[in-house]
Amino acid sequence: MTTGAVVGQVDLGDHICWTYDVETAGLDAVGRFVAAGLLRDEKVVCFLDTLDPAAVVAAVHERGAAPEEALADGRLRIRPATESYRPDGRLDPDRMVFSLADESARAQREGHVGLRLVGDMSWAARTGTDVAELCRYEASVNRLFPDGRVAALCLYDRRLFPADDLWTVAATHPSTVGPRTGRTWIPLLRAYRTGQPPGLRLVGQVDVSNRAAFAAMVTDATDRLPFGRAVVLDLSGVSFADVAAATALVDAGRAARPREVRLVGCRPPLRRLLDLVGAEVRA
Repeated sequence: MTTGAVVGQVDLGDHICWTYDVETAGLDAVGRFVAAGLLRDEKVVCFLDTLDPAAVVAAVHERGAAPEEALADGRLRIRPATESYRPDGRLDPDRMVFSLADESARAQREGHVGLRLVGDMSWAARTGTDVAELCRYEASVNRLFPDGRVAALCLYDRRLFPADDLWTVAATHPSTVGPRTGRTWIPLLRAYRTGQPPGLRLVGQVDVSNRAAFAAMVTDATDRLPFGRAVVLDLSGVSFADVAAATALVDAGRAARPREVRLVGCRPPLRRLLDLVGAEVRA
């Protein structure tokens, strides 16, 4: 993997599961991700666990940014992950998502282009955090990204997490990067919140690797509107979706009632899947 090329594809609005099996690889990814954010006048907050803060600062400096100045003026903050994710000894997904939303709002008030987040998730393995709660957090945090103001790199050391758990957690992210990811990688799925009509525009692919993230984003889009309003899900940019994704759309429509969920722009293969699972589709 050419880390620079891959990190260069990550933009505001992306929520990435970045898996690695050598500490230097994780450090390289963080250094490039943080440096890119600072050079773009984005605020950056790093929640670090096993990665050494001094090593991260050095990695950012080596990649062309000025982390010491950013730390001094608050554009870069480095915080212990356990104190942030588990302030009272347990993970509270709702509280953490609220805290990150507040961090994003603060970055906007301070005049930054956006907010970059680094989550060194090794703390979850070290503390024995329940994988179901971890997945609930990672799925819930997807609500922050469709506005295009936040980007996040969630770092998972493959040596610390059982393979089945890591696979399950990765699926709560729209896109995943691994040690064998090629330089032509782009995020698998992106979501953009729309105002007129209110809803969500989805671009990319949905499969087993990001199905939980897709379902979470669709559910959030429907929950945001009051009863009686119509939610429009624009699927014209979805080039592939499996039958489970189609089922998730149907389930979201049923759960949203009495709101109306309108599916528009479906390509023929997805339309056929939606017909099979009983969804109502508009042109």
